[in-house]
Amino acid sequence: MSSAIWRWAGLAVLAAVLALTFAAYLRPDFVVDLANRIVMCF
Repeated sequence: MSSAIWRWAGLAVLAAVLALTFAAYLRPDFVVDLANRIVMCF
């Protein structure tokens, strides 16, 4: 039973991350700013 709960929790987290990623692409300026920040770390 416990592994089923972890599986559903993992799927819920994955769905939330994907939803936030797709929502971020609705704002291109945010994506460009985020990409610039990542590149500047290198």
